[in-house]
Amino acid sequence: MKQSKRNIMNRSYLLSTLFAMCMLFSMSCEDLEEDPVGLLSPEGFFKTPDDVLIGVYGAYSSIEHEAFWGRKLSLSLMLRSDMVSIGDQTTAARRIEVDQMNMSSNNGMVSEFWPKGYQALAAINYALEGAQNVDAKPEDLNPVVAEGRFLRAFIHYYFVRLFGEIPYIDEAFSNPELAYSLPQNPVEDSYAGIIEDLEFARQWLPDVPSARWRPGKGTAAGFLASVHLTLGNYQESYDQAKYVIDNAGTFQYALEGEFADLFDPSIVESSREVLFEVDFSGNDAATAIGGSNPSTDYLASVTGPRKDERFAFGEGWSVAVPTIAVYNTWDARDYRKSVSFDTLMTYLGEDTPYTEWGDIPLNVARPHIAKFFRALGQSGAASGLNGRDSEIDFPVMRYAEVLLTAAEALNEVNGGPNAEAEGYVNDVRRRARRELDADPANDRTFPANVTAGMSQSDFRDMVLDDRRLELAFEGVRWFDIKRRELGVEAFGASGLEQQAFDPSRDYLFPKFQNDVDRNDNLDQNSHY
Repeated sequence: MKQSKRNIMNRSYLLSTLFAMCMLFSMSCEDLEEDPVGLLSPEGFFKTPDDVLIGVYGAYSSIEHEAFWGRKLSLSLMLRSDMVSIGDQTTAARRIEVDQMNMSSNNGMVSEFWPKGYQALAAINYALEGAQNVDAKPEDLNPVVAEGRFLRAFIHYYFVRLFGEIPYIDEAFSNPELAYSLPQNPVEDSYAGIIEDLEFARQWLPDVPSARWRPGKGTAAGFLASVHLTLGNYQESYDQAKYVIDNAGTFQYALEGEFADLFDPSIVESSREVLFEVDFSGNDAATAIGGSNPSTDYLASVTGPRKDERFAFGEGWSVAVPTIAVYNTWDARDYRKSVSFDTLMTYLGEDTPYTEWGDIPLNVARPHIAKFFRALGQSGAASGLNGRDSEIDFPVMRYAEVLLTAAEALNEVNGGPNAEAEGYVNDVRRRARRELDADPANDRTFPANVTAGMSQSDFRDMVLDDRRLELAFEGVRWFDIKRRELGVEAFGASGLEQQAFDPSRDYLFPKFQNDVDRNDNLDQNSHY
């Protein structure tokens, strides 16, 4: 899978540079921090569906970059949740700001992933505009267009939830002045565009994509279910999730039998549970494609413990570390706990429990996240460039999430749970009991099946908590807090992480201040 992608990425990486880096939001061919310049005309390049696909691939280069999913965006989502806090207090201030709800308008995380996201959108829109002039059969061209439209919806969906009113860009343009005169869209208009793109994608994408880092029909439907859940459109959310579930055989979806296998890079690429993943290549492959940081995953480094000697690739950085309450309140009988946390490392040649890690320089006496640190696959260790990066593919959406989305939405539609909704939760819990793996000796009794007859409110809370545990540290929890407006509770005295939370400010990130300063139509979010 990676080899076939790598063959095309050299060309698409250059295209994304031409079509995007010279364009939007502080990107310039002469000075990448200053004024944009015009772009090449898309009709000059795009002649066939394969040409359009190469342009779409340019967007993947930006999504996989360290400035976007490789670290800046994924780490921000972790730190913003109530499950992760800063470990090493000497880490960069930009990270501490995100964690402590104290972001400046010039926050260094936003200043990286905001322009990188719009760079990806520029590449997508130029490919889609070029597709309009391609003479090809709809069945040959539309699936490629659908892939581009899915990625456009994907980026806008993350941005509208993080920033609220944003410049929603669904067309290409070559006039550089337009980059700093774009209006910000009302949130509802951005969601309308996202839904329109995802519905087109659901219609035209293949049942089974060539790889899990590319979307299929089920991917688009899964994201539609998520979008409608966020908007409180529970019937539509349930309908889309049910479409995925009813067609799981056709789309080749199923829960992975062994939970730990989801975080093993030798397995996750072919896992039937993954609806969509961000594909990382490790530093060796990434450097060959486009210099430092493209297609490079640093979640292993920022989540692993300092001074850990267990692995040849080196130590972690103890940046994003679960709060002790997250660990202590997670039932020890739950197998997912042992998969999700590291509690023992090797220090000075000795096995050292987490209770002693506070005595280790730049570490903290709390269990660390294991999902991204235990298994890396190919990394820079082979070349000596950077042993801390990895090629583990990040599972952005899993089938387990779709099941839990269906359960939550159905509970709202019916005014309470029914056997179907309970069954979806039980499917996920059955895997947590290890009943789906090949060895019956591994089976457990916890977590038990859902108790029948729960109230609507109790079932809602239960599903949210099951999402918190099943999808821990995977970038979902913050958005669950936001859409259910749980911030005051989640970060209050009885929450898992105590932070001063201002609901009038902290449900949104600050927009990229450099663009706010240069675009009179772009307003900074309140209190930033």
